[in-house]
Formats: sequence, structure tokens, C-alpha cells
Amino acid sequence: MNLNKIILVCALSIVAITANAQTNDSINNTKIESNQFKEFFTQNMDYQVRAHFSIGGSAPLGIPEEIRSIDSYNPGLQLGLEANATKWLTDDKQWGVRLGLRFESKGMTTKATVKNYKTEVIGDGGERVKGYFTGGVKTKVRNTYLTVPVSAVYKINENWNVYGGLYVSALIDKTFDGYVYDGYLRQNTPTGEKMLFEGDNTAPYDFSNEVRKFQWGTQVGAEWKMNKNFFLLGELSYGFNGVLNKDFDAISFSMHNIYLNLGFGYQF
Repeated sequence: MNLNKIILVCALSIVAITANAQTNDSINNTKIESNQFKEFFTQNMDYQVRAHFSIGGSAPLGIPEEIRSIDSYNPGLQLGLEANATKWLTDDKQWGVRLGLRFESKGMTTKATVKNYKTEVIGDGGERVKGYFTGGVKTKVRNTYLTVPVSAVYKINENWNVYGGLYVSALIDKTFDGYVYDGYLRQNTPTGEKMLFEGDNTAPYDFSNEVRKFQWGTQVGAEWKMNKNFFLLGELSYGFNGVLNKDFDAISFSMHNIYLNLGFGYQF
């Protein structure tokens, strides 16, 4: 065998050995990454499913001067279902970060007595009439959202956790309507032409198409463990942006989703 053949055989052997070593390193690195990925989702992790009902409504901050009294309030049956995961940042599970996915309804039915209440009603011919109403107003809100909450979690002791953070919600279904009754509407201005509504004569309104498609806000809550797996929860949420579109002007004040959620859950 001449010198060139010897050099060629040695070079091919080195390439084969190097390729085999790189393949083994790649396999080992893949196994390490796979194990690290698996450990991230199995170590210091808690998983929950939760169910709640909500009490609250779409309301302004404070009572505007146009609303003279709240004559009735019915929260209805507003339910929510959530699945979430908590990654504990320390081995003692005192601090953690929680990410969830929640399907929920928010709504209410109210009756109020108002004076010079800016609104827009639908006339007998289907025309929309803006003005200032004095009398009774019934409002029904039924909105359904898909919500992603992100929270920091703190374990006080073995029985109590508290948490707080932000959420974003996408609108799935919407209802925001009602009617005016037992009063009168001044068209366009507070001294405009008067439209009377007496007895069974009412005028509907429908602002459903003006409900925002996206909401964001904050929530704070607490959990009390009944045993190893089951727990009770209480949570207060507040929407930063209004329920209705920003450029909507048929109501003179902004309304926000303000709700107390009460429920129970199961922790895996």
C-alpha cells in the first residue's frame, strides 16, 4: 500500500469516528433536553380544574348623577370553568406563577330610575332616536368570554394560597339590551321634543354590537384547601377597559366588568 492510500484510509477513519462521536453527543444532548423539558412540567408543578359562579355586573365606578335609584338587581346564573397550571419557583412551593384558560359568562338584569339619562332607543318604525330619558330603564347583559389569566401565587401556609395578576378576554357571545318605560325622552338635547312612554308603551334599545371584542383587567383571589385535592376559592375581578366600545356615545359614562367569583376546584 502506497503512502497516498494510507493517508486516505486514515482520513476516512477519522471522519467516521468524528461523525459517530457527534451522533452520540447529539443523542445524549437530545435526551438531556427531553429530560429537562419533562422535569419542568412534572417537578414543582400543580394542575387545577375550577368551577365558579359570578356575582356582579357591568357598572360605572360610582353612581352617576343620572341614575337616581337602583330598583332591582338580578345577577342571574353566571358560570365559569377553568383549567390552570402553577409552576412553583422554589422547592418549598411558596412562590409560583400560574397560567390558565377559562370559559365564563358575565351578566346581570337591572331596573333603575333615571333622570336626563343619555341613551338611544329604537322607534316603532325601526329608526334609532338619541336623546335624554327620564323614567325607568331595564338593562339585560349576558356576555360570554374566553379568558387567559396570569397570576403570581403565594402560599401562606398548607391550607391557604393567595394570588393576583392580569387577564385578557376574547368575546364569544354578546347581549346588551333593554327598554325604557314610564317616562319621556327628550330628543337630541335635554330640552328637545318630548316622546312619552306610559303604561305598556315602552321603547327598546340594543347595544349588543357595541360590546368590546377584547377585555383586559386584573384579578385577586384566595384558595382554601379542604383536603389534599379539593379547595374553595374566592376571586374579585375588575375590567380596566369599558364593556362598550370607546367611541360609543349613546351612554355618557363608561361601564366596567366588576365581579366576585365564588367556587371550588380540584388539584392534581
